[in-house]
Amino acid sequence: MKKFLCVFFFLVSALILPAFSLHAQDEVELTLLPGAKHEYRFDYKGDRTQIDIVLEAPEGVELSVFVPNQPEPIGQGSRKGGEITWSGKFREAGAYRATVENKTPGPILYSIAFLGESVSGVGMIISDTEKNSTDVSTQGGRQTLTVKLPDGARKLQSPVIPRNCTPANSIAPIVNTSVKLCANEIYPPMHLSGNGIGLFDDSHSAVINAAGRQFAVVFEGNGNWIDGVVIQSSPDAADAGAFLCQYDECVFPTQPEKTILRGGLNYGGGILLLGNNNVVHNTTVRGGTIGVATVDGYNNTLVENNLSDLNGWGSFNIRSNNSVFVGNRFDRDNHGCTTPDGHKFEHGCETAGWVCLQCAQNLIANNHCEYSGNCYYLSGERGLASNNNRFIGNYCAASPNNCFEFTFSKGNILQDNIATAHPQTGAACKYPFWIGGSTVYFGKNSWGCAISPEDALNDAVRSTNVSTLALALGNAAVPYANAASPPATAIAKTESVAPTPTAVPKGRACNPRYRVRLLFDWNKLVAWMECASTTR
Repeated sequence: MKKFLCVFFFLVSALILPAFSLHAQDEVELTLLPGAKHEYRFDYKGDRTQIDIVLEAPEGVELSVFVPNQPEPIGQGSRKGGEITWSGKFREAGAYRATVENKTPGPILYSIAFLGESVSGVGMIISDTEKNSTDVSTQGGRQTLTVKLPDGARKLQSPVIPRNCTPANSIAPIVNTSVKLCANEIYPPMHLSGNGIGLFDDSHSAVINAAGRQFAVVFEGNGNWIDGVVIQSSPDAADAGAFLCQYDECVFPTQPEKTILRGGLNYGGGILLLGNNNVVHNTTVRGGTIGVATVDGYNNTLVENNLSDLNGWGSFNIRSNNSVFVGNRFDRDNHGCTTPDGHKFEHGCETAGWVCLQCAQNLIANNHCEYSGNCYYLSGERGLASNNNRFIGNYCAASPNNCFEFTFSKGNILQDNIATAHPQTGAACKYPFWIGGSTVYFGKNSWGCAISPEDALNDAVRSTNVSTLALALGNAAVPYANAASPPATAIAKTESVAPTPTAVPKGRACNPRYRVRLLFDWNKLVAWMECASTTR
């Protein structure tokens, strides 16, 4: 088993995880464009033990170091040949930063290591790029959205938007025609039912208000549309700051009687969407427990919504299939709590920016999430596996638990995602991903959380007796399972890859954290694997 761990850790780092948890023996080279700057953060205990930063880079590259809460650098690196070094000792604990800046006229390659017994949580800080997920046009009283997806564009057309608005005091108990809200009015909760109808607010200034344990908007039917709506909801007093149950029921073994929480949709919130082929666009939900909930939805589209500052979940989905979630924001959907049996948590409490139970074939792309308990969460417990979903180009910053959590699920894809510290505060994400009991495909993600990708995998595997499998998109598949069910081979190659083993370099010690400079050099990979097999 030790041999197996060594082999897998290397492959994950070299093929699918450009890890930023760096150590002296690592040989990862990164590209820095002319005039560009890379920024790193690391935690330091403030115990006056030494910090050493070693940067290998050509002339014209500068290293600067920043202590917590100081805008100006505390020091800069000193060059000796092709190496720049900086050392320091401090009494202040917290998140420190370092920048690598390329002042040459061309792109350069560099490697960097952060050393010290009290240094941890090293990660590159990456800002999210501005993404325009839709092109919007209006003609003939209808709105057309061209939604930009990783696999091409999708055109969607709204129902006819009413010319006149409907005042709050004229809303019917059950609405079965399209409605436009009046600017600056406050509306009570509403129930819409029908096919091919819409709820619109082109002023984006009306507010639909709802209390706890109810939804501000319940929308039943197919081919319906919600656009520009603002919802202000609130959690029930018993739910604010409480442990949240994702399911219909959670039981805690308290004494003298068990405590039963009625959860899931019971918490209420912004929008409850019941139906297929529906669109929710440019809508804001804040304050309640759930932002937008979908149940048994097929081919729904949630695009460019702001589902932030909620007590529980920004997007809460049950049995969603073949739906699209693109360009949404899920920020600060998080709180601390004490469970009914007395356990205290500073954050999390089952909260998440986006969560799905028993969901399949969905596309989650180009969304932004920061400071939410988990950012993107597929909970496969209770037999509610979520399979074959694609997470592409999503951003997660400063999640205190997991940026991406997939448990007991199969065939999900993580590609071109970013997990990083918060660009302004430097607050780290904890785990880049958690995949206990799951099969997950990885491709070209950037992981920069406090827990390294290797440790994240190891911790997830140790958490369950169910086999955990990580596969590299496009190049290779390396199974990593529990000791109870070891895989038959250490590496499975696609037909397009046919490496020729080379001899292990003389004098090179086998190192489970060694990474070659050419990250996709199969000859060096196989040589390293032979080294592992002979020494583990």
